[in-house]
Amino acid sequence: MPGCVAYIAASLDGFIATADGSVAWLEAFQATDYGYAEFFAGIGTLVMGRATYDQVLAFGAWPYAGKPCLVLSRSGIANPPEGVAAWKGDAASLATHLAQLKERVWVVGGGKLIAGLLAEGAVTELDLFTMPVLLGRGIPLFAGGHPPAQKLSLLDTQTWPNGVVRLRYAIG
Repeated sequence: MPGCVAYIAASLDGFIATADGSVAWLEAFQATDYGYAEFFAGIGTLVMGRATYDQVLAFGAWPYAGKPCLVLSRSGIANPPEGVAAWKGDAASLATHLAQLKERVWVVGGGKLIAGLLAEGAVTELDLFTMPVLLGRGIPLFAGGHPPAQKLSLLDTQTWPNGVVRLRYAIG
């Protein structure tokens, strides 16, 4: 089904990364797939902000091979992996472009891009994994301000014995 989904993990106190941008705190939860393989198989295109792109590159090999990826970046990107391109516009122009795609789009992150695309009405689904940890401070899920008030409809919930909770919402 076409549309943009923000599929992301956050601490119970609403942070997607520590203050320095690290997501190492998620390593404790990697033993379980949480439906990722099925989700990724249904994605046509990925979009992410520049800081998220840099973080993913720091992990080593590009984990999203075979899927086109747009990186919101004012300065462009040097030597991107195959299938990766810079989007030099703003969230509004990216939202317009994404609306024309006839495939499911994964808004990988970060918080500023998610908030910007929510404000533009581009995100149609929020698939949130609440992790049983309190970070205390860090990069919030909706960095750069809160998105406008929007009605959410609960589509599904899942829980795991380790305390992870998945909440899937349709937006609008």
